[in-house]
Amino acid sequence: MPPERQHRQHRRHHRQRRLLLFTKPARQGRVKTRLIGDLTAAQAAELHAAFLADLLARLAGGRFELDVLWAVEPGEALPERVRPGVGSLRQEGAGLGERLHGALAAAARRSRVVAALGSDHPTVEVELVERAFTAVENGAEVALGPAEDGGYYLIALAAGAVRRRLFEDVPWSTSGVLAATLERCEQLGLAVELLPAAADVDTPADLARLAVRLAPPGAAADGCPRTRALLARWRRLPGSAAPAERVEPAEPAEPAARARRGGGR
Repeated sequence: MPPERQHRQHRRHHRQRRLLLFTKPARQGRVKTRLIGDLTAAQAAELHAAFLADLLARLAGGRFELDVLWAVEPGEALPERVRPGVGSLRQEGAGLGERLHGALAAAARRSRVVAALGSDHPTVEVELVERAFTAVENGAEVALGPAEDGGYYLIALAAGAVRRRLFEDVPWSTSGVLAATLERCEQLGLAVELLPAAADVDTPADLARLAVRLAPPGAAADGCPRTRALLARWRRLPGSAAPAERVEPAEPAEPAARARRGGGR
């Protein structure tokens, strides 16, 4: 097959899959708030920026289209810098369930399989995201990545399975999110495939576990160079007294004074 035709087929395949990365701008006092105390508000925002930069660099190479969905206030400007080829959209809706359903329903009008991923899981691998898309393409209508706190870090859906009921009356930010979602899938007759469980990084204990994982050389460290460099600079890697690695910097965290152009979150 000619290379040009192969490229067109690959691009068509990519457009059939769309990943939505749900996140917030890296602004002090508005991100990683459960880490504030162990970190300063400025450090928490810098860590969030590093998580997001590492995730975007990794996910941009995946076999899917990628959009970033920003949680900002009405009238507040979206962050200016997004990677080439990556969409930048505003989350719309009164709560997380409404925002998830609205964004996924809109994506389902453009792509056959859609997925949403949170940015609190900085080591998630592209292969795991593609496994979720493949599971749906092979017959599952929903693929879920269970989080160890009882939620989920990723949901992938066939376009026809994006139902409002999946996201209604879910006890968001509690340990009952996954169980409620599985119950909804059963009620709606949707076939589910579960992905490997993983842990978000929300608390000081979570951050300490991430530091242990990123300390030795290997795939995890290679996939999170900005996060690893930051933890090394803060002397938070176990046994680390070496200077941080030289890597492309993450997008600077924005101080709270700059955050409220049109309102804050």
